[in-house]
Amino acid sequence: MTKGLPLLLIADTSVPEALGSKFLRGAQQAGLDPERDLLVAYTSPAPAFSPSMGRLRGKVFYRLADRRSWEWWGFQRQLIALIEQHKPSLVLITGILPLAPQVFQAIRASGGRIVNYLTDDPWNPIHRRRCFLRNLKSYNHIFSTKEALRQRLEAAGTPSTSWLPFAYDPELHHPIDVTDPEAADVLFVGTGAAERLPWLKALADLPGLRRRIHGNSWEGLCTPGWEKGPAVVGEDYCRAMGSARVVLGLLRQANGDLSTDRSYEIGAIGGCGLYQDTSEHRALLQNYPDGGFFKDPAELRARVEALLRDPELQQQLRQGGAKALARPEHTYGARLRTILDWSQATP
Repeated sequence: MTKGLPLLLIADTSVPEALGSKFLRGAQQAGLDPERDLLVAYTSPAPAFSPSMGRLRGKVFYRLADRRSWEWWGFQRQLIALIEQHKPSLVLITGILPLAPQVFQAIRASGGRIVNYLTDDPWNPIHRRRCFLRNLKSYNHIFSTKEALRQRLEAAGTPSTSWLPFAYDPELHHPIDVTDPEAADVLFVGTGAAERLPWLKALADLPGLRRRIHGNSWEGLCTPGWEKGPAVVGEDYCRAMGSARVVLGLLRQANGDLSTDRSYEIGAIGGCGLYQDTSEHRALLQNYPDGGFFKDPAELRARVEALLRDPELQQQLRQGGAKALARPEHTYGARLRTILDWSQATP
């Protein structure tokens, strides 16, 4: 690595589905040479990064230290050393990862900028960390996937913000020829949450259907009429999405999203997407038939029944979703290019 590194990416690249991995694979599309122009660093409370979390006292320390593991402090020192050595023009953080004040000082001393691609609400009790909220005023810019969050971020001291939505990764999300002979009639892929139960219940008693859920954290939730399966990734994810007759595009009110990465992935894979009716979904799918959107559980049920009776409409939704979403401007490479363009255009 040479002095004046274009990008220091602080993001998870431990698995292909991690956000950092998606940015890394999109680097070339964004105009970067992954071998020459960027460096990756990361830490998290996961045992792979924080061995102390495998012990009880480590977990206790984590709770007392505002959700920071013992290893967090060592990572801050390593990060400062990287910044002083490579003097990155831009440091990109993904998500709610708190940093020590000295990290921000080192970035500014080296002439760089620091931004965050924020995909969660930092005030949500599930994600809240006081130390991260204190960081907000020290960022040069925050790109948020939630338009509604920008005002609160700026009120908390963030100098500037912009909306930058989720995307898809062409290497992970694409049509495949192999179909699943046991494909679901109605499929939902996502994390378990009580707020999703009314949607699923609306379809639970439709006769003769195979209803399937794939995702984590469904064990303690009662979902009669639905088969539960583990989280799916890679080709299994594409196969499940592409083979199902209908794929649900449900959102989570607790997250404040009007679209998610799944919104893009369904179309990129060629799935028959039935989307929760929001302004962002409508903007993404401008020529999508009204039969591809639903506002409430009753309308969801009616839409599913109509779709399953109409193979021609199913094909229309598959083709319409692919045409609208499987586009270069909706990839993580394009998102990274937007971030780099902001940095280069900012005095």
